[in-house]
Amino acid sequence: MTSLALKLAIKLIRRESPTPEDAGCQNYIKTLLAPLGFVRTNVDTNGIRNSIYTRIGELKGTLAFAGHTDVVPTGPLDAWTHPPFDAVVKDDILHGRGAQDMKGGIACWLAAIAELCAAQTPLPTLQLLITSDEEGESIDGTVRIVEYMQANDKLPDAVIVGEPSCSQRVGDTIRRGRRGVVQIRISFHGKQGHSAYPQDADNAIHRASPALSRIAAIDWGEAVDGFPATSCQITNFNAGTGASNVIPGSAEAFLDIRYNPNNSFEEICQRIQHSCEGVEASFHEEHVATAFSTADGIFLDTVCASIERVTGIKTLRDTGGGTSDGRFLAAAGVAVAELGLTNSTIHQVNECVAIHELDTLTAIYSDIIENFEV
Repeated sequence: MTSLALKLAIKLIRRESPTPEDAGCQNYIKTLLAPLGFVRTNVDTNGIRNSIYTRIGELKGTLAFAGHTDVVPTGPLDAWTHPPFDAVVKDDILHGRGAQDMKGGIACWLAAIAELCAAQTPLPTLQLLITSDEEGESIDGTVRIVEYMQANDKLPDAVIVGEPSCSQRVGDTIRRGRRGVVQIRISFHGKQGHSAYPQDADNAIHRASPALSRIAAIDWGEAVDGFPATSCQITNFNAGTGASNVIPGSAEAFLDIRYNPNNSFEEICQRIQHSCEGVEASFHEEHVATAFSTADGIFLDTVCASIERVTGIKTLRDTGGGTSDGRFLAAAGVAVAELGLTNSTIHQVNECVAIHELDTLTAIYSDIIENFEV
């Protein structure tokens, strides 16, 4: 028999919503939740669809689920075995864009709520915080929801972010935090000229190369316990006119830096600039995301205990991976745990998820909700 989570995941995947589109997903979620006592608040901003669904509970405390209805672009359609928005089920696998990231996770949370409400189980106050701006710029999505909740004293006590956190099995990993992100664009300045007359030019590539070598060799020190070490990657380098006999007068490098709390935005910028001393260069620096971590305590213990009861797994409390919208909630003082499906095919052609994973995650979510306390 097809599970409720699978049915809901299929319905959501079939709504074509490459970021920042929502394609009616949040209206569909409203039709599912309204009969269960949820009230929807729209926090739409600059064309981005944002929704807060709230059900006042019988028990103490407020538990939220944060997720997104937008998905990454499909890539070449002819590379997909099954059309990405057809939500094909074959050999106990659900295929489609968003199966793992993260329409499948949303479907599991909705199924868990529906089953608990049908059983008339006493519940805490529940919120769903859903945006269509997570896979894109993340400028007018969850951050606007958080601002609204802060202004109206509606912040939850804790939140489950439904990102696909797990590696081999559902429940093997939760994200208790994430590294921060700094991105720096460096423009190196020289003087363009003919390659036959180097004395009349100043090669910007030659200026940039030793500086970039020094940047790549920076020792960022020991990581804070529980975090990966800080990593600075030179992800793009552009220079030259395309002609073989022209010395370039400018060059540009782009740095992507994932930092742990042992480093800071200010320190990172200073060390990058210091590595470029003696070179004429200008810098554009952006603090994309702040590092955060949820401390051990009753919330993380509850999440891990639920996972162990359902699966028998002792969960790894991790801080790896990229950024997530959990950073906006953590900055507002909300306890955050990221728990979703496995992530083996996220952002790839032929994204898919095993059906048994949907059932397992639904059971875990149900157990967390039933046992939530503050």
